[in-house]
Amino acid sequence: MSNFQLPAGMRPASGPSGGASPGGNGPSPEERAAAEERASQQAEMKRSMIAAMLEPAARERLSRISLTRPQLAASVEDLLVRMGQQGQIRGQVSDEALKGLLEQVSNPPQQKSTPAQPPSARTKTLGGGITIQRKRDDSDSDEYDL
Repeated sequence: MSNFQLPAGMRPASGPSGGASPGGNGPSPEERAAAEERASQQAEMKRSMIAAMLEPAARERLSRISLTRPQLAASVEDLLVRMGQQGQIRGQVSDEALKGLLEQVSNPPQQKSTPAQPPSARTKTLGGGITIQRKRDDSDSDEYDL
């Protein structure tokens, strides 16, 4: 059975010795290393920009937050970089200004939602988002003939 040959369309593709194919195993090790180098350079630039923008107390606060809530710290860092690139930051950011940015990012303004049902005689809205809705009782109907 060693003489068995597969048809041309069913032969397996060439192995790893065939070189890098465009849609094959992904980027080559050199391309991966270059991408990692670019990513590390961008991260270093971001860190240096943030260090230059923040006062020491604010920088310390952001580093402590990054230990406990890394996603929040990353979003604040991204916001700071964007604001710096757009020229919205003049001078260094104080600790109080950083607190304001943290509040903005962690508690985005909520839009008032309209109720799904229009208020009726059976619905009563209390403060704090509490709504009481009474069930309809069939005995309230005027359909009964007396």
